[in-house]
Amino acid sequence: MHVRPPALVSRVVVVLLALLLPHVTQADPSSWRPIVLSELPPGHMAEIRVAADVPTLVRFESELDPAGTRLQEQNSSPFESLDVSGRLLLLHPSASAWLLPRMHLQVRRMDGTSLILVLVPSPPALADAQVDVFLHPFSPGALRAALERVGAEHEALKLQYASSQAELARYRDDEFNADVAIAVLLLDDEASSHLVKDNVLEVKNADVRASAWFVRLAGRSAYVFLVMNRHRTENWTLGQGLILNDRTRESLPVIVRARPSIIPPGGSGRVVLVTRTPPSAGKARYEVQLQGPDGPRWQLCYYGAEL
Repeated sequence: MHVRPPALVSRVVVVLLALLLPHVTQADPSSWRPIVLSELPPGHMAEIRVAADVPTLVRFESELDPAGTRLQEQNSSPFESLDVSGRLLLLHPSASAWLLPRMHLQVRRMDGTSLILVLVPSPPALADAQVDVFLHPFSPGALRAALERVGAEHEALKLQYASSQAELARYRDDEFNADVAIAVLLLDDEASSHLVKDNVLEVKNADVRASAWFVRLAGRSAYVFLVMNRHRTENWTLGQGLILNDRTRESLPVIVRARPSIIPPGGSGRVVLVTRTPPSAGKARYEVQLQGPDGPRWQLCYYGAEL
């Protein structure tokens, strides 16, 4: 293992403090894998999974002694860098590293005590990115890390709860929304068959085709699209539906419902757009758009529509 000159070691430590510590303090607690030394089976040592060209950051509860932290094996070092900064140990095997089946890393703390970590070669996808090493589960560092993880889980649950409440509020609003009720009614094949007219509009592009019907009901104007996905391999998913004034390009408030939400290759589905019939319905013309997620090739447009 090569030895850096003292001046170079100092510069490395400064760089580590500048680059690593902000990321460590802001890291998601769940991204750290904890190792509790007192919970290891008798005769077993703590293992760190390492891979070529994959940096691993190990955090300890007390400061480390850089001079006493080294590989026990005497062969040439596989590491591009093996650096200590305070409580942090950075392992970075080089891209061309030939890792032994198991390597032993001696880590010495500033109080003079030492421990041995076993470095185990691993596929890059399974290598450790960040590891916490604790003496026992009730040490201050372990309790602090556990609190951080519980806090992160609590925040995630709060976000999930807020999202569920917003979705529930939307469903409650929809329960008494006449526009939504009409859209859901027109999604039903049997109900829709009694409301749609005979004159069928055809819109299509290279990958998707649709038959469309116009319905005016209870002060609302609606377009019902029977969408057929002609692509051989890709699903069709509705991104959004728009009704635009041809002259002003103003977008009307619209309720959009689709069933199913994803149409597989060769499949078909129904999309309904409902808007309040505007006062100028007999004078203006509109553009009705069904936009897919992948740009113009999935977009269906009907120009000169009436409301």
